Order: sequence, then C-alpha cells, then structure tokens
Amino acid sequence: MRVASLLVAAIALAACGTATPTPYVAPDLFSDDFSQDSGLWETFAEPDAKAQIAEGHLSILIAEETTVAFSLAAINLDDFDLTVAASLPNDGSTSSYGVIFRYIDGGNFYRFDITGDGLWGFSRRQDDQWISIIELQASSAIQIGAGTNVLRLVARESDFAFFANGAELGRVADDSLSVGRIGLFASTFDSANARVDFDDLRVVKP
Repeated sequence: MRVASLLVAAIALAACGTATPTPYVAPDLFSDDFSQDSGLWETFAEPDAKAQIAEGHLSILIAEETTVAFSLAAINLDDFDLTVAASLPNDGSTSSYGVIFRYIDGGNFYRFDITGDGLWGFSRRQDDQWISIIELQASSAIQIGAGTNVLRLVARESDFAFFANGAELGRVADDSLSVGRIGLFASTFDSANARVDFDDLRVVKP
C-alpha cells in the first residue's frame, strides 16, 4: 500500500461532493437500510471514485489504483455499538473496506479495515500521521472475495472490540480520540475498479 497516495486521495475525495453536514448528537438507536437518500450521508461523483445511494445500498466505487474514498454521516458519536453489512459484487480481493469513526478531520480519525482476501486491522490517523494499532492479520471469520461480511464495532470510552460475522476478531484500548463522526470507506491497492456495497447499518448505545 502506498500510504502517501492513499492519503492524498482520501483528503481530496472527502472534500468533494456535497457540503459537509453539521454533526449532531446521535440518538440511542440509529439505523439506515439505504432504501433512499435521506441526505445524511455524503455522496460524490469524481473521475477516480464516487459514493452513491441507490438500489438499497450505499455504494463506493473506485476506478483507480491506490485510492481511498469514504462517505461520512452527519452524526457525532463517542460510545456506540455499530453493525453494517458489506459486500464486494465484483470480487474485489485486492481491495479493502470498513468503518471510519471518531472522525474529526482528514488528519484525525480511527479506521477499522477488512480486506477482500480475508485480513483485518485497526489504525489511527492523528496529526496527519498513520499509526497501526493492530497490524493486518488473517481471520477465518471473514468471507473472502464476493461474499458478504457483517462487521461489528463496539467503542466504549477507550476500549474497542471488532467482529466479523458474529465472531470476535480482537480487542484493544486507545484513548487518543474520544468523539467524532462515523463513515464507511473503500480503498484499492495495486488493482483498480473496486466496488463495495454497504447495507443494513445499525447503531445502538453499547
């Protein structure tokens, strides 16, 4: 992964599209089946990537190599229990996807990654620097390729737990970021033309 290229793309794509919504405090229960575009999620269409809500999904499509794109919701969260289904209709074994949370700006957020070839990891972007908290590692719980993965992330103060398809992947503590927006992302490595469809997102208090 060429981190510099991914970072530049992420900042550029995050800045485009609709105007940034004003975050608000989330209720105890929030869900979205993406059956319609309520205006809650950022969407955009650029030559390299786009995020759209259509056909019952929030879809992120990337046309270029080493590119990351994400859609942020207008919700500020501190502690939460989030689940979302994600699928790779075009196989996408050389791409990654997942959840961004406690997003403050393009230089400060957490990222929960799943790759199309069955790896997962957890990292922090802080002061424009990447810090790997849990290195990418394999898990038999993750569906490879075009399968659907139900991701779950539980954030309680500085403690985080990560799940795929009902199986716990790991736990870790980090107190660097305490509150911020949530988002969904997709990225490519050395191959282009990735697509990730997100569906059935649900957030409750942990």
